[in-house]
Amino acid sequence: MKPTAKITDFLFLKVYSEIGRSNFEIAIVNLTKEWITRTKETMELVEMLDINPIAGFIARKEHTVQFLIHKTTQIPFYERWFGENELTFVQADPHEIEWLCNQNGYVKSDVLLVHSNGMARYQAFEDMHFRTSEFDLKLIQEILTFQN
Repeated sequence: MKPTAKITDFLFLKVYSEIGRSNFEIAIVNLTKEWITRTKETMELVEMLDINPIAGFIARKEHTVQFLIHKTTQIPFYERWFGENELTFVQADPHEIEWLCNQNGYVKSDVLLVHSNGMARYQAFEDMHFRTSEFDLKLIQEILTFQN
């Protein structure tokens, strides 16, 4: 498992709770073909409904994202991969991601929020109200579609 500058199968996003980001929580998004298809459908719905890009968004049930719960005060190895950024792409085998989730514990995402300007974020409400930093969903979709 290592960070990479190119878009890969796994996207790590910083996660915030209602009190901020104090425990190095992250969300892991597996950028599969199914993920691309489902998020494109959501983006098309946002555009079709002509939702206000500032105030409006579409929420879609999305349970494929894992919010990693960091239970110690020690800085985890993956935290340095972010630098000053809110997201990073990671080159990893699926079993490495599974190991990471099992080591720390995780909750599944409840919803994907998509704005008409292409920005999106995930949220989970189990235990704590987690939300990821926003990311450019439309740009990631375009790059992944071009790569495939």
